[in-house]
Amino acid sequence: MRNWDTTDESGVCTSDQDWRDVQAVCKQLDIPCRHVDFTKEYWVKVFTKMIEDYENGFTPNPDIICNREIKFGLFLDKCLGSMFNAKWFATGHYVQVDHIHDRVKLLRGVDSTKDQSYFLSAVPEEKLKWAIFPVGKLYKTQVKSIASNANLITANKQESMGVCFIGKKKKFAEFLKQYLVTKPGDIKTIDGRIIGQHCGLFAYTIGQCAHINYGTNRWFVLKRNTKDNTLIVVPESNNPLLFSRSLVAKNWTWYFPPEKIKNDIKLLAQIRYHQSPVSCTVISRSNGRYFVEFETPQRAIAPGQVVVIWDNNWCLGSGVIEYAL
Repeated sequence: MRNWDTTDESGVCTSDQDWRDVQAVCKQLDIPCRHVDFTKEYWVKVFTKMIEDYENGFTPNPDIICNREIKFGLFLDKCLGSMFNAKWFATGHYVQVDHIHDRVKLLRGVDSTKDQSYFLSAVPEEKLKWAIFPVGKLYKTQVKSIASNANLITANKQESMGVCFIGKKKKFAEFLKQYLVTKPGDIKTIDGRIIGQHCGLFAYTIGQCAHINYGTNRWFVLKRNTKDNTLIVVPESNNPLLFSRSLVAKNWTWYFPPEKIKNDIKLLAQIRYHQSPVSCTVISRSNGRYFVEFETPQRAIAPGQVVVIWDNNWCLGSGVIEYAL
């Protein structure tokens, strides 16, 4: 599956080499392989949406959008359709699923260091019904050992990390500058003092160091104000203003009927990948929004990111963070 036009980024994406590896492995295993191109669809459904979110001051997660719209959307439909007429859709994501009657439970992978269930938390349940995850019950070391024992040429291939369309040498902010209008503006303290200039709000994330020289403090991003194009910062990384006890999220995907979640039930929440889950309660609000309250304050909750709700290792659902409280 090809989702990005490497010629646009001077060949930094590895899709060409990936396709050669696929063909070589399939030749070793004597199985057929096919190539499909979703470059245009990815641009419209994932990349353009990401750019619009950054323009509006949000911090989206393109990997979650890609899984929902492309991998488990268009790609799965094509595999199950007349082109391949497949019965199941298998991927290498480190997650597990349980099929119970007509429902599907999305579970964390056994290898907690590689678990990718956070990134699949917005895939509709009807799509997961067709999916199987062979490596979900294995550790990465076991997978590499199986590949080595089978003498696969990819057994020692370097892992792909980060967003595929950026490349390893380019910083994310530098990449975004190619697609967003750069609007320099003021960097202000919480009381309105101007202490520096920014090159564009999109280059900053809530909670990150602002890298400005003012006084003896290190300054961290508290808010990106798109209305007047200002960046609001506070001193010190553990400033209390960077912590919030709750959030409101919208655009939810549920694997468990949310109306059955009682307000006093303690669940777990995750507001970013590789974050340790924290205890929370979930309360329904109007217009499909849900209020998530944490047992302990959470640092740097970024609007546009995804909050995932768990019952132990069972993913109950996820929503897009609208704002922190």
